[in-house]
Amino acid sequence: MTSNRPDTQLREEPFPVPESTRGKRLIVIGQSLKPFGIRGEIKIRPCTESLEAFDRSSVLVFGHTPYKVRSLRPHGGAVLAALEGIDTPEQARQLCGSLVKTDEENLPPKEEDEYYWFELIGMKVYTTKGRDLGKITRITPTGANDVLHVEGTSGEVLLPMIDGVVVQVDTEKGEMIVDPLEGLLPDD
Repeated sequence: MTSNRPDTQLREEPFPVPESTRGKRLIVIGQSLKPFGIRGEIKIRPCTESLEAFDRSSVLVFGHTPYKVRSLRPHGGAVLAALEGIDTPEQARQLCGSLVKTDEENLPPKEEDEYYWFELIGMKVYTTKGRDLGKITRITPTGANDVLHVEGTSGEVLLPMIDGVVVQVDTEKGEMIVDPLEGLLPDD
């Protein structure tokens, strides 16, 4: 049982969607940081486990504006992007701080029992006995396994996302069934 970044929540955009992305679900895959070099490249901090979503994207959306990708390359844990129409550091600076999004179709395929974080955030969590634990508010990677932060009427509950604890995930219903280890729940 694994989760997979993008680790930011899916954001439904409340603005007119550009023609090139109309009807598509945009997923945040990074944030633009600063211009790089003298040719208008922009440095992006990815929020994905791999750079495959960037590699598969011919268009990236910065804030509300789509840009055709001329080239992408890794750079010390970041991504450097050259975009059509952005040719100077001054133009690139205008994009700084923007969330970088791509069409959901550009995300890498998932394995069985693998989920993107945006699919899990907001999901309702119930125990195998029917107890409502609340909703997943965030996910923390720990190296060994991800930890789900579930906020409910009993406060925050931390659950490891491992087989045996996570029994069922229904992305269509937005529900997860868990069998928490002894001592993980308040009032246990």
